[in-house]
Amino acid sequence: MRVLSLRILLLAWVSLLSITALAAPTLVLDDSTVTVSDLQPFVSYLRDPGNSLDPSSVMDQPGAFRPTSERGGLNFSYTQDRVWLKVTVVSAAEHSTDWILEMRYPSLDRVTLYSVGADGTSVQHQGDTLPYKQRDLKHRNPIFGLRLEPGETRTLYIAAQSHGSLTLDAQLWQAEHFHEHSQASYVLLALYFGMLLALAIYNLLLFAVLRERSFVLYVCFVVSFGAGVAAINGLGAQFIWPGLGAPGNRILPFGLSLSAAVGVLFTRSFLDTARRTPVLDALLATFAWCAMLATLVTLFIPIQPALQLMSITGLLTTVVLFAAGLVCVIKRIPGARIFVIAWLMLLVGGMLLGLRNFGLVPSNFITVNAMQIGSAVEMLLLSLGLAARFNELKRLKEQAQLQALSAQKQVVQALVHQERILALRVAERTEALAEANKQLELLAMQDPLTGLGNRSALSRHLPQAMQRTARRREFLSLTLIDLDGFKSINDELGHDVGDQVLVEIARRLTDCARQTDLVGRLGGDEFILISEGIAGPEDALQQGQRLLDALSMPLELDGVSVSVGASIGISLSNGIEPDVEALMRQADQAMYQRKRSGRHGVVLHTTPSPSRREA
Repeated sequence: MRVLSLRILLLAWVSLLSITALAAPTLVLDDSTVTVSDLQPFVSYLRDPGNSLDPSSVMDQPGAFRPTSERGGLNFSYTQDRVWLKVTVVSAAEHSTDWILEMRYPSLDRVTLYSVGADGTSVQHQGDTLPYKQRDLKHRNPIFGLRLEPGETRTLYIAAQSHGSLTLDAQLWQAEHFHEHSQASYVLLALYFGMLLALAIYNLLLFAVLRERSFVLYVCFVVSFGAGVAAINGLGAQFIWPGLGAPGNRILPFGLSLSAAVGVLFTRSFLDTARRTPVLDALLATFAWCAMLATLVTLFIPIQPALQLMSITGLLTTVVLFAAGLVCVIKRIPGARIFVIAWLMLLVGGMLLGLRNFGLVPSNFITVNAMQIGSAVEMLLLSLGLAARFNELKRLKEQAQLQALSAQKQVVQALVHQERILALRVAERTEALAEANKQLELLAMQDPLTGLGNRSALSRHLPQAMQRTARRREFLSLTLIDLDGFKSINDELGHDVGDQVLVEIARRLTDCARQTDLVGRLGGDEFILISEGIAGPEDALQQGQRLLDALSMPLELDGVSVSVGASIGISLSNGIEPDVEALMRQADQAMYQRKRSGRHGVVLHTTPSPSRREA
């Protein structure tokens, strides 16, 4: 009865205080209370824009606190103000109880608890800018210990300040129940980060095997995003960079902004936009540069603008990539559907977190952990998409190998069949080829109009004739013949008549030559005659005169009689001197000497005169 009377008096006193004062109602804790999941109804707040109030001045003006019901929650969004919270607790328990006051948002820079009671004021410090070893209680979230004796009343003043979103949702736990809850939350986070680590290692191994760019970009995305999430939920400050303190605040905006930039690059590679949709690829490339610039900016601007830039970059990236995925779905690009679903999960999670950071939606378990939930589903789906792409690449490779093997078998069969046919035709083909080569060689040595030897024939025949002449100790004559008056025939009677004249001239030269002589056409109206076994200069001149007489006779062509003259130059060699080049030059000089002297005649080059070699 005594305990019951005590509880009734306490409840009456609390009710009286609630009615007569503007402050929030007092929180009564008894033996049946395990946790108070939402302290907001019992909390009043005071904003300190200039950060000028000290604890004593705050405690001296209780009327300055306003109930949180006036603003609808404890999310103060991005603000430079220090915010003071006040809550009065009364123990209606029959024995001493230990409580844990937990701030549910880990990414708070500095939180200090002033616990005021009959025994004085105790102070505890927490916050992610405080090195982990300096925190009064070791936990990823800001937590504070509180011991209440039966019937004890304590007023709790919480001073909080943060460059990030100032979300001051709190709950009160009995200590033993808090530890059970904390272990469960750590297990869930371990599963989450274990999944990220497994996905990163798995895709890194795939990259090592396949050398596919998408896999390494996915690994970079997972690592940078994981670093940002570790900063949000406090695990980074607890396990990864426990002694970093205030500089660790940079990891959150840098990590998430970097993941946005890498996510755009991954999208371009995963959807192969450069090949399938170049316009969209150009837009994504531009956005990737902007996201990378924003990532670098977060390292230099103040923390609060950096965090705001991070939120904007993350939201825009998720929306842009979701829209890009929809475009690729419309274009029926492989993998686009699973990509859209994956980014839709992250889009929902990122939007909820961003809206909560700006105070536009209430803060609760879903909105606080929205990014982790959405990212877990998104990364699993993207990994499945990459696995599907790997399987598709493997299938295509196997299909290509089967096609190559089938084609190889067909080729082998065809080769066996062709080998039998070729075995029957090889003799015929060889003979035909030899004949064709002979004809080609002959054509290569003939002037196509007159059938005489051409320059190639001359280049082959003359050195051999020189060697024979030297060996026989004889003379060789080279006669150049240039027709006089041929141009007028071409101009007056036409090229067809001119061609007939050349053919007839070639015939007459051949008739005058010996079987061992080479008659050739150098081009145009210029002909050449190479004669071996010449007795001397007189013999060469006589041969030249015979040629001149034969060429001087009129030509009857289709009822038309035409006449041409000839300027003939002759040079002699004993096979050694003059050599081939000099022999040609001397004959050319003699021919042009004849032209300068009035044309139509024969000139023998006599300076110097070669001699027949003595035995």
